Amino acid sequence: MFKFAVLLFIIHSKKNFFKYMPFKYFPVNTRKIVFSNYAGMGYGCNPKYIAQLLLKTHPELKLIWLINPKNGDFKFPKGIKKVNIKSVRAFYDLCTAKIWVDNYHKVELIKKHLTKRPEQYYIQTWHGSLGIKKIEADVNAFITTKSWKEYAIENAKMQDYLLSNSEFEDGVYKSAFWGEGKILRIGHARNDIFFKENNRLKQNICKLYNIDENKNILIYVPTFRQGCSTKIYDLDYENLKNALEKKFGGDWVIFVRMHRNIKSKPDLQGKDYVYDASSYDDVQELLACADAAVTDYSSCIFDFVLTRKPGFIYAPDIERYNHERGFYYSLYETPFPVAQNNTELALNIENFEDNIYKSKVEDFLRGKGCVDDGNSSARAVELIEKLITDKSRE
Repeated sequence: MFKFAVLLFIIHSKKNFFKYMPFKYFPVNTRKIVFSNYAGMGYGCNPKYIAQLLLKTHPELKLIWLINPKNGDFKFPKGIKKVNIKSVRAFYDLCTAKIWVDNYHKVELIKKHLTKRPEQYYIQTWHGSLGIKKIEADVNAFITTKSWKEYAIENAKMQDYLLSNSEFEDGVYKSAFWGEGKILRIGHARNDIFFKENNRLKQNICKLYNIDENKNILIYVPTFRQGCSTKIYDLDYENLKNALEKKFGGDWVIFVRMHRNIKSKPDLQGKDYVYDASSYDDVQELLACADAAVTDYSSCIFDFVLTRKPGFIYAPDIERYNHERGFYYSLYETPFPVAQNNTELALNIENFEDNIYKSKVEDFLRGKGCVDDGNSSARAVELIEKLITDKSRE
């Protein structure tokens, strides 16, 4: 059927490759689901953990994953078919799948005239978790053009369900996505990993980076800045390592995980205890194996908080970032000690008290109404099971 569809496609549209595609007239396959992670990245985030469970429970389903080969040579488990997000095949699969599962908007595809058919469902998992940074409609500085905003609103209107992990996130979704889509507070699938035993995973990661598995791992995960400047990433790794070993004991190594928007690599010359983990597919796996974490404003720290392990904020540009991007609440309302320079970070580690920190974590999660409990993937699969058999839109 696909070859026939391509022939019609070519006959029907020579001048504008995507504008007049005939794929929307082909039958919707109720067993087909199309996944995407950050508009073409690898096998990760919430879509990964939903797909992972579907592979176990529903092998009869046809799972498609949209990738951009320019972003890397991604590896996927057997049972998931990779499709170039910019290909004709991608549009065919999108137009004939019963369900789309995505953690990011589809603005670039909508620009090429992608539309959702009435009998299809679009599940938006997003990629934050109790995140402090403002997103989408709440960030005027990021809506750079009128056309981008129009496409983003069009994307929001297509979303049938938004998967939230908290009362707090419910409110964010309502404002950030222009009030579009039904919000389901079922938790974030990617956070299920924090409720499991991950010793084997740590062994594999240590083997990959040639690290003794008995060493302690701190992961540093800064977010990007407008213009993707790297000047602000001035973390003193040696000072950090010394502070960690003095406070917690043992031998520590540091994983640096740069944001996907940052193309330049961190300068780690002469630091054999620091590893660039930016190309590792799944940051959740790194977080699950880490013994402590440092970030500035990345939502990953609000995933890591579920481990109850030490988390620290290193944010030398708080005021500027808040002015440019904006926060939903103050960093000082989080359980994480906040530092604006390397000296303060070392002092925060030195003065860290585990019992007080864990008490703050529980208060924070309770205050945000967080529902993550290790079963979010299962609840997402239950939703998909319901939609696959739903005939109300046919």
